[in-house]
Amino acid sequence: MKLFFRNWHRWVSIFVAVPFSVTVITGIIMATRGFNTWVQPSYPEFKSELKLSFDDILNISKSVPEAKIASWKDVSQIDIRPATGNIRVRSKVDMWELQIDGSTGEIKSSAKRRQSFLVSLHEGAYFGPIVRYGLFFPSAIGVFFLLISGIYLAVKHYQPRIKRKRAI
Repeated sequence: MKLFFRNWHRWVSIFVAVPFSVTVITGIIMATRGFNTWVQPSYPEFKSELKLSFDDILNISKSVPEAKIASWKDVSQIDIRPATGNIRVRSKVDMWELQIDGSTGEIKSSAKRRQSFLVSLHEGAYFGPIVRYGLFFPSAIGVFFLLISGIYLAVKHYQPRIKRKRAI
């Protein structure tokens, strides 16, 4: 039985190496998003009330050339925080993020947000559904198998040593 697990452990580890490496690396990078402005722009402090209309928000967003926003069709997400007056607008092109003061219309921050890209890489969705469900999902199951078989192999490896020490 030990030989069975050892052989399967070896072959499964070869199969899951690349997708698991992508998942681990992107997971580590995403875990730094709170202090890593390369992943996600920092959020400036806002203390204002909302006075802008949606037309104002769109016009302000159009004024930033990097965002490439010409109409609402170019906006992937808008996040409005009424308590602080923070308005975040994300463009579909290059996931550019604008942070607008809801009272004055001043652009407080304009930067690229890579979080969504990293999530799609992490899940395998970036490569399409065939790779996501045909490679990344089975490799996740393979990693779980590696965990279980690794525990089994470690127990079988150390069990005789523990018995010998207890016998002494």
